[in-house]
Amino acid sequence: MHLVKFSSKPARTPGSIAGADADVLPRLPISAIADVLRRLPDAELNMALRNKLLPIVSMPGLSLFAACSAGAKAAARSFGMRLVAEASPADFHGGVRIAKSAALLNEATHGLARRRPEQSASRRLTGPQAAILLGLASAGLYAGATMPGPIVWSVANLLAGLFFLSLIALRLLCLLPQHNHSPAEPPALSDADLPVYSVLVPLFRETAVLRQLLGALGKLSYPAHKLDIKLILEENDTLTRSAVADIVLPQHFEVIVVPAGLPQTKPRALNYALHFARGSLITIYDAEDIPEPRQLRIAAATFAKRPETTACLQAQLAFYNPNENWLTRQFTIEYATLFGLLLPALASCGLPLPLGGTSNHFRSHILREVGAWDPFNVTEDADLGFRLARAGFRTEAIDSRTYEEANMQLLNWLKQRTRWLKGFLATWLVHMRAPAQLVRELGVSGFWALQACTIGVFISALLHPICTVATAVVLAANADAPEGASLIACGLAGLNIVVLAAGYASAAIAGHKALRQQGITGWMFPLATLPFYWLLMSVAAWMALWQFITAPRYWNKTEHGLSNFQKPSSLSD
Repeated sequence: MHLVKFSSKPARTPGSIAGADADVLPRLPISAIADVLRRLPDAELNMALRNKLLPIVSMPGLSLFAACSAGAKAAARSFGMRLVAEASPADFHGGVRIAKSAALLNEATHGLARRRPEQSASRRLTGPQAAILLGLASAGLYAGATMPGPIVWSVANLLAGLFFLSLIALRLLCLLPQHNHSPAEPPALSDADLPVYSVLVPLFRETAVLRQLLGALGKLSYPAHKLDIKLILEENDTLTRSAVADIVLPQHFEVIVVPAGLPQTKPRALNYALHFARGSLITIYDAEDIPEPRQLRIAAATFAKRPETTACLQAQLAFYNPNENWLTRQFTIEYATLFGLLLPALASCGLPLPLGGTSNHFRSHILREVGAWDPFNVTEDADLGFRLARAGFRTEAIDSRTYEEANMQLLNWLKQRTRWLKGFLATWLVHMRAPAQLVRELGVSGFWALQACTIGVFISALLHPICTVATAVVLAANADAPEGASLIACGLAGLNIVVLAAGYASAAIAGHKALRQQGITGWMFPLATLPFYWLLMSVAAWMALWQFITAPRYWNKTEHGLSNFQKPSSLSD
């Protein structure tokens, strides 16, 4: 039998769990914690990491445990488990760093790529994909050099039109009446019936919004003993770590420090923290998020009424500074359309949908089953939404909002949008490695939805100004040409104008409808100037293409805490 050496002193250090009741247990030193963790088999190790209950002795008829948090101690007593030692959460994580941090970090970084390489963006292109793209590029160059200009223009025009039409079709889907089989909010669960909920909050250089975030998390209407909030910090982010260390956190908060490594991305941090999440339900909040207080209750009640195949619920994202400047108004129109119309429409039709980066709620065992997040994808949220659908699970939308800070500075917005568009391209390439299999898993309609939401968005943003300028040039060049010579070119140019007008009209109508749902009216100028916002997206798309070639895993950090907008008192911390 393995022996564990205990400290002769009871635990009375800062963060200690002793004193919760009259019993004084011996303190388990960090070295002993590390020793216990080293010898645990995988299943017991996972339970120990999540619950902070270490099996010191495990043999027939006798099980002895060490509790490494106040919650673990209370849980052990409630289940009649025999405790023989205790340790502070800080000592527990010290033991994890010594014994298991390298293995946990390796799994968080490379687990998906190792087990399901075909679903990981750790490779940008497969061999066949590289050959196809090279062949297409060569064919395009050859056609441009040898074929008549009108023919090249016609083919390119028709191909580009497919991407624009896919986005128009998405907007039209938003405008169709959706049949909802269930009420917007299911009957609430009692506190006793609520499951344990883990809230993962990745933070990197977020001191500006830290107090706001903690205030919002503190207002969540959920029993504290069933909340498991993880503040996830990067090892090399000394400023945020220092700021968090100066704050006395409630017992249901825990700080997870992710060891340094590459790629330093949000999904890598989430995967690492997932090892320690004990909730049967899990959600993600970003640093600037202010979720409505009842959101966790709504999600828990919805999951309780849905079949097990409903793996994810996406809440709506909205902004608390929508009217700060022209850019925030455009961003608001875009988010209102996406989260208020498009994602609910896709969910209502049973189609796969790209998740937002925050406020998506998961059944934790399904999240782990599909491999969690891809650390090599900079839009890990969209990718995960499609992987869930391919695995046979459903995602639904719930009627609850999380308020964020709309990007109000152009350079900051460009960096953020560049990352998103780069991620859409990477996500499309990953899921198109086996197109026939993708069709079998998603069906024809699901296959189309994935194309429209990824490569359709990317290529449309990339080509929009080029097609617009080319159409104007063709019309001007053929104005005085013989009728026969200009018929095809002008006909295609006219078709482009129709597609362009339909695109603007559908976007404006969908935006107007989405804004009305949020109680916003009178935004005629922002809706009329949507084309200028699309030109900015094109700049970001070309930046994304360059970054995909030169730095595919680089994470453009979005700065938060820039807004001067005074939040409503109901949302303030």
